Amino acid sequence: MDAMSVAAAVGVKWNGPHQKFRLAWHMGLSQFLMPCIGYLFGQPLASQLNSYGKYVAAALVAGLGIKMLVEAVESNPGKSSEKIEAGGERVMAYVRRDPTRGMSLIILSLATSLDALVVGFSLSLRAASAFNFPHLLYDATIIGLVASLMALIGVNIGQRLGTSFGRIAEIGGAIILIVVAGSFLVTWQA
Repeated sequence: MDAMSVAAAVGVKWNGPHQKFRLAWHMGLSQFLMPCIGYLFGQPLASQLNSYGKYVAAALVAGLGIKMLVEAVESNPGKSSEKIEAGGERVMAYVRRDPTRGMSLIILSLATSLDALVVGFSLSLRAASAFNFPHLLYDATIIGLVASLMALIGVNIGQRLGTSFGRIAEIGGAIILIVVAGSFLVTWQA
């Protein structure tokens, strides 16, 4: 659900076919890899991540939400002629701010999947019982596919909201990211 919420918030403004693919692919891949990594590294890191993971995830997602909120509030839709004149500069500035590219995408993917890393840690603690790595790969694949689908649904919801409500939806999307960040602090299971 975190992947869906974040993708919906991002999809308000960034919702082209490549952006949809990047969001769905990276959210799913991250959700797949994190339990596997957690399982492999197990006990030594589990307690440390449980202590600080929710703060790291919350800070990363809130930071992006605040950045998006500032950009949405500062945009001036009445100055479209200036945007046309600026041409290539505006396109390049848009590409640099696109959260479905580069470090922003990595941060979003990792921040929404830190809880899956903790799940992998906890599974490694139970490895002595009936749980084994092939079973983890099956579970992680299902988790990744569901996260990809949820991200794709989320970005499509965001796209519809962005088309219908424009700048208001951009501000709403930024606020959703900030709320999701806050939910990490409240709902994170230790």
